[in-house]
Amino acid sequence: MTSDREQQHGTPVVYGPVTTPPVKDATALLVHSLSGVLEAADERDPRGCSVPMLVLLSLPRMAINMAWAAQWAGLGPYLGTLLPPYAVQLTQVIGPLSGILVAPTVGVLSDRSTNRWGRRRPLLLFGAVSSALCWTLMGFTRELGALLGDDDAGDGARFWTSLLTVVLYTWMDVTVNLVQTPAILLIADFAGDRQTLGAGIGQASSTLGSILIAGYIYCFGAAHLTLRWFLAMLSATMLATVGLVCAFAHEAPRAKSAHDDLRTKSRRIASAFAAIARGLRTLPRVLVVFCVVFFAVQYGFTAYNGSKGQFFGVEVFDGDAHNAGACRDACSPAQRRYNEGVQLAGGLADMAFNVVGYLYSWLLPLVVGRLGARWTMTLGAVPQTLLMAMAFSQCVPLNVAIVALTAVTQATSFALIVPLLIHVFGDGADVGMYVGAVNSANCLGQLLNFVASAALVETALGYRLPVFVGGVVSFLGVVTSVLFFKVKMHSM
Repeated sequence: MTSDREQQHGTPVVYGPVTTPPVKDATALLVHSLSGVLEAADERDPRGCSVPMLVLLSLPRMAINMAWAAQWAGLGPYLGTLLPPYAVQLTQVIGPLSGILVAPTVGVLSDRSTNRWGRRRPLLLFGAVSSALCWTLMGFTRELGALLGDDDAGDGARFWTSLLTVVLYTWMDVTVNLVQTPAILLIADFAGDRQTLGAGIGQASSTLGSILIAGYIYCFGAAHLTLRWFLAMLSATMLATVGLVCAFAHEAPRAKSAHDDLRTKSRRIASAFAAIARGLRTLPRVLVVFCVVFFAVQYGFTAYNGSKGQFFGVEVFDGDAHNAGACRDACSPAQRRYNEGVQLAGGLADMAFNVVGYLYSWLLPLVVGRLGARWTMTLGAVPQTLLMAMAFSQCVPLNVAIVALTAVTQATSFALIVPLLIHVFGDGADVGMYVGAVNSANCLGQLLNFVASAALVETALGYRLPVFVGGVVSFLGVVTSVLFFKVKMHSM
């Protein structure tokens, strides 16, 4: 039995699962007739590409989340051994700041790219290679610092090591953001009407990346103790996953227009920044409310995640971070307790968080189908309010359980982004600008958290106070969602 489309073209039609459009608008599919003629589909195949193809396309999401997990679980505590607490918090401002500027710009430039290799793959490949180079250099910061004059054998300040680490930390934030937006959009390009499924698989892949980082720390201890091997794992994973996608996800280039030819690269970049402002300015009310809720839950989670090693190492285990990454066999009991706390935060606690998040990601389409996006987001944000209790708890099992439950909040908020955009703007819209705009809410939440935490960690409560404030802000996100987030979406 032939379909209407087969009858329309006169020959049986086979959908190409690894080809994106020369662009009807954003994500039309191409079809191949058996006679060998390449034709644009008049309407999208409701199935999109195959599930195995979606899994393949999601692999870079795993590598990207490994990078972010490494930053929180490995590089944050490493900075804590080099810099005072307030300086660590201010250094971490670089991440969300680069996200606010880089992610939306890359989304717009990617949508408008006329590169012959496609709109997404060139940026993916460039970002992956740049990230791997950055991590290779970061593995030798102590040696480079000693070469420039640091006393690697003593307990004094390591100025050059600290400076190089901050510079490479900035480089990493820019290049990983460069990979992240095209990776998300590429899944949307291929997913057809399976946007929720694609987003769920992407979120599951991201969670798997975090599980790998947690597994490494659980098995080998705090990441800053084996930094070079840790970063080598990141480089290999990023290059391998992006390489596979670039090899098998064949994008058809976007056709150039006369308008494109008149624009220089600098004008395109300026236009991209203007598009960011336009995207934020033209967000419909329901997406503005979602951004407010997203901002609140990201502020709350970053309050814990940005300093989780220090929270467990200093506050729960009563350890000492100073020089704990270089003392080796000469560590004091307090330094050993700090390293044990860092290992717990980045190992067992992260493992519990990521397993819960991974399993929940696969259930999310069913939850949205039953409850709708509004109540899925609202109820999903509730577990993160428990950070208020965790901030003053010395009970390690309870704290780990609360950390694990916050995975529900994070999996829900990230997985809903693209499906909500597609639901609001329709299948044919260029959503790259809006993905970047929504991501700005994430980055702004992180940014304000790090700025506020730089002052909060200097109080008598130390790292406990930022975590408590994070729980309070998460509660405000729940209230906002209950009162104002009104959307009728029951599929992903």
